[in-house]
Amino acid sequence: MQVKDIIRIAIDFHDDPGAREEKDGLNSGEIFYDQLLENRFQKAKENNYILLIDLDGVFGYPSSFVSGSFGKLSKNYGSDLVLKHLKFKSDRRPIRIDKIIYEIKHPEKK
Repeated sequence: MQVKDIIRIAIDFHDDPGAREEKDGLNSGEIFYDQLLENRFQKAKENNYILLIDLDGVFGYPSSFVSGSFGKLSKNYGSDLVLKHLKFKSDRRPIRIDKIIYEIKHPEKK
């Protein structure tokens, strides 16, 4: 499969991701999930391609943001399917990738 779409979180969403739910404040994982992630993931799944998530250019990723977006995607679609269609890029902090993949594989552990 090839990468055919990219979400650059810092550009397409915000450079300061927030908490889990919209009620918790601005730039939440829930808003990211609802406005960008789920729809673009659905397209990747339906058309059998990879959606690349560029994690660079952001101040940091609160665990609640990761849980409220990527964890929620995993709960709704299953970790195997999510990891089949999502790839992550972080040149500045590759450890971010490991933390997000862990959340996708273990979304119930919060």
